[in-house]
Amino acid sequence: MASSTTLKVYEHITYDTVKHISLATIPGMQERTVITSSLSKTFSVTGWRVGWAIGPAFLASAIRNIHIKVTDSAPAPFQEAALTALRSPPEYFQTLKSDYQSKRDFIVKLLAGVGFKIQFIPQGSIFLFAELPEDCLLSDVEFVKKLILEAGVVAVPGQGFFHANLSSNGISEGSCSYQKRYIRFAFCKSHETLAAVSERLGNLLNGEGFLR
Repeated sequence: MASSTTLKVYEHITYDTVKHISLATIPGMQERTVITSSLSKTFSVTGWRVGWAIGPAFLASAIRNIHIKVTDSAPAPFQEAALTALRSPPEYFQTLKSDYQSKRDFIVKLLAGVGFKIQFIPQGSIFLFAELPEDCLLSDVEFVKKLILEAGVVAVPGQGFFHANLSSNGISEGSCSYQKRYIRFAFCKSHETLAAVSERLGNLLNGEGFLR
């Protein structure tokens, strides 16, 4: 019987009317699905690396055997903290969602306002993939370097998120030029930090209100 794995680290971070749907809830999938999740995103403890896997007994047994040999177990204090976190009231998860959604809306409005092309507004997670302004002649890497040096704002070049290897499979540099046109921004920051980003980007605008 074929099995699948579904990751649920963003299950509580969805926006607007979108709801997370676990693959295991689809008829016939519960007995063949392994659900993996963690505290990382929901409780802002990415560095802890505390997570779990849930699945049918025959799969869970194999996972347990591997886990014992590779990582053993998470530190006891982290496990206690995880138990406390997972007992959080529903209000916590509602606040988490509304807070991140307001930050998403802020960064979308900010970047679109200075010339970025926002083709896909995130419906979940904490990242925004934005296309460089049409008149920008820099690549994603060049732009990110310039952004760091001139504004002190850090983002991630987008080309690392594409699959195609420009040096193989007969794919030409020109046909994949779009891969160098995207920047990934993370908006999982405090409102004060996002406000500072807005101010710093403002110092890079031309007379028409777009990025120089």
